[in-house]
Amino acid sequence: MKKLMLILSLLTIFNLSLFAANNNANAEKDESKWTTLSYTNIPILKVLEGKNGYVIIYQKNKVGTGTVVIPKDWAKGSQENPRKLTFRKVRRSMDCYMTIQKKDGEFKKVVLNLPMNKQNTIWGVVKGKGELDGCDKDVLEEIEL
Repeated sequence: MKKLMLILSLLTIFNLSLFAANNNANAEKDESKWTTLSYTNIPILKVLEGKNGYVIIYQKNKVGTGTVVIPKDWAKGSQENPRKLTFRKVRRSMDCYMTIQKKDGEFKKVVLNLPMNKQNTIWGVVKGKGELDGCDKDVLEEIEL
């Protein structure tokens, strides 16, 4: 009796997987529905907060570091000018990364995945109380990886 139940259950599983494979094989892929949105994830080593922007120190393909300035004004959005900077909360500073989203090869948005607690070691403060250079830009320059 046990052998019969085992054989029937195995045959049922086999038949269901066979029918599922046949269903997906007939699906046509329509390229007109594909998106032109692309993204790049870059590990963040340090975020320095200034008066009018953030200085992001990021890792370049496991060799060296680079810096980029992101204006604080990008976090504000409106109907005419959508938000270009978004923050996502992560728990550990080891999990911090920056996502740069592009549509048709043009900059669209940057997402900073960081711990929101400013006492975390990933956060710092820029020396000096002056304005950061590069905080008046509209798009993020091409980041060298």
